[in-house]
Amino acid sequence: MAHFIKLTQAPINGENGEHVEDNQVLFNLDTVISVEPVGDKSVIQTRWGRVTVSEDLDSILDKANADNSGSSAPQFDSINRISEGAI
Repeated sequence: MAHFIKLTQAPINGENGEHVEDNQVLFNLDTVISVEPVGDKSVIQTRWGRVTVSEDLDSILDKANADNSGSSAPQFDSINRISEGAI
């Protein structure tokens, strides 16, 4: 099952330099490779590219953890094996 969070895509400039509005987007956390801070924004690298969002790292982490509803999934170790403590 996909794990989505709603974030705000950072404003970009259009073809003629005009300001394009912020867009709300859903991110599938299962496709995220990394999230890196860039000033007060963050760049999210996914399998298919990267997007700059207006939220900072702490806000993204809070949103990602907000919908756990007490459930936990097996955790993977550094070489992608299920850790023995999760079984």
